[in-house]
Amino acid sequence: MFTESGFIENEERDVKKEEEKKELKKESKGENHRILFEGYNQRLKDLDPELLTPEDEISLKEAFRHAKEVLGPEELISWFIGAAEPFYRSATWEVLLPIYEELLDSAKRELGPESPGTAAVLNGLGGIYRYMGKLEEALKLYLKALRIREKTLGQDRPETGDTLSELGILYNVMDRPEEALLYYNRALEIQEKFLSPENLGTVRTLNRMAFYYQGMEKPEKAEEHFIRALGLLEKLKEKEPENRKVLAYTAGTLNNLGVLLSEMGKLEEAEERYGQALKLQEKIYGNEHPQIAQTLTNLALLYFQTTRYEKAMILYTRSLEIMEKLGKTEHAGFATTLNNLAGVYVQKNRYEKALELYTRALEIRERILGPDNPEVAKTLNNLGELYRILGQHKKALPLYSRALKIYENTLGPTHPDVGTTLNNLAGLHESMGEYETAIDLYEKALDIIEKEYGPDHPYFKVTRNNLLGLYEKMERSWRE
Repeated sequence: MFTESGFIENEERDVKKEEEKKELKKESKGENHRILFEGYNQRLKDLDPELLTPEDEISLKEAFRHAKEVLGPEELISWFIGAAEPFYRSATWEVLLPIYEELLDSAKRELGPESPGTAAVLNGLGGIYRYMGKLEEALKLYLKALRIREKTLGQDRPETGDTLSELGILYNVMDRPEEALLYYNRALEIQEKFLSPENLGTVRTLNRMAFYYQGMEKPEKAEEHFIRALGLLEKLKEKEPENRKVLAYTAGTLNNLGVLLSEMGKLEEAEERYGQALKLQEKIYGNEHPQIAQTLTNLALLYFQTTRYEKAMILYTRSLEIMEKLGKTEHAGFATTLNNLAGVYVQKNRYEKALELYTRALEIRERILGPDNPEVAKTLNNLGELYRILGQHKKALPLYSRALKIYENTLGPTHPDVGTTLNNLAGLHESMGEYETAIDLYEKALDIIEKEYGPDHPYFKVTRNNLLGLYEKMERSWRE
């Protein structure tokens, strides 16, 4: 028989046991979350942005789900931004956007709307909106992130420099070049103080500034910034010669510089830079990687420009083989390489093979870019030219006409690509004996090309010679 106090003691004991069970269950659940987080997080180590799989996307989502249960708010933000970087670089927005939005709500609630953690999430979300073309929304987020970082961390911190650099590229995309340059320079002034293999913000900003000057048609300034970036990377390589991130940035910068030098007509220097990039990429990635395929395509184009068609053919073919092996056939780069290789076959008079490749490139571009994209027009133009060479004028005409319409609608009626297509269309009408139509088209092409490039540019001279040749054929004189 129990006393009243005995009942109370038993009840207290039972309650205590129940609380202990709940606590053990909670601890067990927490431990399960930690184990699962660590397992999924391990799968996210050293992911290649260009070789991500659906399984990798699942791993990120699951890692985040369990991380929320075991990491503190600041630790969660720091972990996620690092883990998400490969997905960010591969533009996997459908995965990243909802997580970033959830993370922003969490950061505001748990850390406060004016905290450094909230600013970090705003900065990342701004980048997503920028890539998605939501430029005004991106601007608001970046400016808010900058204000918070300057207020809480200070104006002279690497995080502040990163946001300034992001604002630079955004203003550049928004066609506000003066503001872009202002923010780039502010970013650079800060980032240079914190350069390390773990913090390559300076190199990233220098590359962005090089692209900025390239777009502003200041190639010498662009070259200067690429070379400056390479100089900093070389210093870092001396400290850590096997650092994969530093090597990858070096290879990317060399490739970018190669493209610029090629555009500047410095073909020997461009070839050297491509070779250096390729050597580094093979060291980092092995023999098969999308970056290697891209560099091979760039180098092959240089060989094509210098009439080394056999070498160009070999490199284009190798590039295609790599992309096919990696399952990258529904990719803009694959279509570009097909298009370029077809051009080599045209030069080798292997027209059937060229036709096959152009047709395949066109089909891919229409699927992934849409039927009214300028890249589609480029292949239509090439196909039209091939049919003109083959004397199949009725097939060439609608292709040229469609290319012209796309260019006019997307780039404007005075764009150089419109001028080039008008020149091609004029040549077709000349071949068909429709001289008056050809003259009208040549003159329109000349007007556009002269305004864009001036009378000393090769494109102008070619079109002018075509027109003069036609007048000579008609035994008429062109009024100079």
